[in-house]
Parts: sequence; structure tokens; C-alpha cells
Amino acid sequence: MANEKETATTAQKPMDVIIIGGSCAGLMSGILLKRKGHNVRILEVAVSSEREALAAGIGLQRDVKSFFEVEDVLRPKPLGVVNPGFRVLDEKMDVKYQLPVSLNLTSWDAVYYRLRANFDGYSNLYNPELPPHARDAKEGSVEFITGKKALKVEDVKGRMTVFAEDVRTKDKTEYTGDLVIAADGTNSTIRRQLMPRLQREEPGYVIWRGTIPTKNLSQDILDKIENKPLVCPYKHNYLVIYTIPGEKGSLEPGQREINFAWYFWPKDLSLKDIMTDVDGHHHRTTIPKGKMRPSIWQYQIAQARRTLNPTIATLVESTPAPFVSVVSSIAAPKAAFFNNRLFLVGDALCQPQPNIGMGTTLGAYTLTLLVNQVICPSDGKPPLDPDNVAEWETKVLQECDVTRCRSVAFASWYLNTWPKIAVYYLRYYFKLYWQYWFGRRTRVFTSIGSSR
Repeated sequence: MANEKETATTAQKPMDVIIIGGSCAGLMSGILLKRKGHNVRILEVAVSSEREALAAGIGLQRDVKSFFEVEDVLRPKPLGVVNPGFRVLDEKMDVKYQLPVSLNLTSWDAVYYRLRANFDGYSNLYNPELPPHARDAKEGSVEFITGKKALKVEDVKGRMTVFAEDVRTKDKTEYTGDLVIAADGTNSTIRRQLMPRLQREEPGYVIWRGTIPTKNLSQDILDKIENKPLVCPYKHNYLVIYTIPGEKGSLEPGQREINFAWYFWPKDLSLKDIMTDVDGHHHRTTIPKGKMRPSIWQYQIAQARRTLNPTIATLVESTPAPFVSVVSSIAAPKAAFFNNRLFLVGDALCQPQPNIGMGTTLGAYTLTLLVNQVICPSDGKPPLDPDNVAEWETKVLQECDVTRCRSVAFASWYLNTWPKIAVYYLRYYFKLYWQYWFGRRTRVFTSIGSSR
């Protein structure tokens, strides 16, 4: 029976797939599909394949970890720093208790370049040499096109057509294929086209982020924080601090970086003040590195000196290129469109609040399930079978809903009053148990499988 299923999958006629968005979700989708023999074209809005680090950490949790264990041609080359269980500190930096969860933590750029190496063999300073088995003759063709902003998707004479604009020349181009996967992130243009009234939830607080090379910190500070992940709660704000790979993905001591995320309720400044950059432009979600007004960062430094432990305040003040984001979440109520020929995955489908670090692994779950159970099913059914699509959509929407509620509940523990904490946790556990007893039980009984 297993051989029959494999034959059904491998005998499938190759499809031309257009993926909108060349970040983690788009690249993981592309890797899975090309290894199934499909031809994949990724449209990425960034003008260069060389991407600046986002100063954001990524936890290699369940589904991301499974993906790399199966699909990464560079394994066993390590990708992250193994951080032992998080320690929750009091204001004097004494340990209150420890969360017995060991996490392999890495950086966005390390993941991006590893995925690029697997997708199209892109050679870079992170992965300068690829092994000879990096490409199989049975794989489909791939193309990674930069500088293309997708404007809309339409069905034109039975073919899915992506209308795109070159961000450099403003020239318009049309790309056609059998299937479109929208992985264009939290500000997804395609999701906005399909559901223009869908709004994100913004609780009203922000997250200040930064990374500091360990070589720039004193040994006294490093002894307290390096490879010792911390949660530092204060009144209505808290920090998460952990170690990630350094420049070019280096994992060597002395070359790594300390990443922090400071969740903060602004009191004296409005979100409009914080999110207006040096050029007077207002950003809805994130002010990128180098664009923050100096007066805003100096205000936050003053807050750090006033409220944080001196060691933590020094760490924050040492950040060479801080940036800030408005904390928000959004979840689409539907995932399949155009008669099951356009699918939303990753943050385009659901972006939970960042507090639990589940965004990337949630994206990996939704896209892996899509490829292995809908596009390339092993159950003998044809690709894009309506029953398989309906089952996939139900599973991923349930998982997105529960994960999003979990992120809100976790954040409330440190940021809200007890009545709100109780409400958010009751909502989370209600949805969790409802899914377990009456839903598809996606995380208990469903294996995401692999492409090999």
C-alpha cells in the first residue's frame, strides 16, 4: 500500500506553482514542492537576494525543527544555539523559577540563507559550499525573482495569473501558473485583496527589539545572560533575552549575539509618536532599523534606566540598531480561494502575537500539511481534491485560532490586570478543549509527514 501511495504521488503531473513572498513560509513551500517534482517560481518584493538581518530571533520549534531534520541538505550543520530552559527572574535578577523547556534558537537571516541554499542552491557567506547531493534530477525547476511586488491575483482563462510590479522600474508583469500560494507576510497584499474588511487586533503595546554582539558586552554581563535565556518581568512590561547566532550565522563563543524583545506599554507617548520615523513617515507595524527618531529611542533608554535592573538596562542601551513594532495579531477566516487554486500560508494566513514565538512553526505546519495532503496527496485522491482541501482548511484554521488565543493569553500574564488575565486564559482553554473534543484534533492525531 505504501508503494502504491508513493507511485500515485510521484506520477502526478508537474504543476507550475507561483509563490508570492520569499521569506520563511514561501521558501519552505517552494522546497517541498520542487522536491515533489513541481516547477516553482517565487516572487519576492526585496530587490536583492542578500537580505539584511532583521534582528529577530526564531525558535526552531516542533514543525520547523521537523522540516529541517528531513529537508535540509546541509544537515547536520547546526543552525541555532541550544538554550536551556528559560529562567524567570525578579527585579534583582534572582531566579524565581525555571521553565523546563530547552529551545534551539536562531536568527531570521540564518534561517533565510539556509532555506535559500535548499531552494535554489544560493551560495552565500552563511553557506558558501553546497554538497554535491544538493539537487536531485527528479526535482522540479525553480526560480527566485527579486524586486517584484504582487498587486493582485486573478483567474484569466483558466490560469491563475499574478499581476506584479517591479519596485525599481514600476514596470508591470504578469505571471501565470496552475496554482498560487500567498506567503506575503503579515501585511499580505493578497489577503487584503481577498478580504478587504479583515482587521488586525492591536492590544496597544509595542515590542522593542535589538541584538548586541557578545564581543561588545562586558564579561560580567555575559556571565549573567549568555546562553542563559531569561524572562524579566516588570510592572506591565517584560523582556525576553536569549543567545542567537552572530554574523554569517556563526555559533562560536565570542561571535554570537544577544537578542532581546522588550514588550512595553507606552504611557507618555502615543503609538503615532513612536511609529513615525525620521522622515515623518508613519509605519503601521514596524519601524525598520536606522529609521527610528533619536528622541524616541532616548526616551526609551530613559525608561530602561528608570525601571529595569541595571544589567538589563545596560544591555538595552548597548543596542547598536534598535527597532520597534506594534504588537498585533490577525487571522484569516478562510484559507483556500479561486476554486482551490490559491492558498494562504504563513503570516498571510495567521499571525499570532509574537510573545510565544510560534509564528514560524505555525506557518511550517500549515504549508507542510498543504503540500503533503492537498497538493501532493498520498491517499490515492487527485491533487486539490475538494474533500482534502476542506479537511486541510478546517485543521489549519482551528490551529491558527488556538495558537492566536494562546499568544494573547501568555502576553496578558505579564502585561495585564488579573481580570483580563482570567478572561484571556479562559478563552484559550475553552478553544483548546473544544478543538480536542469536537474539532479535528490536529496536533494530537495528525502527522505532518515529509516530502521524502
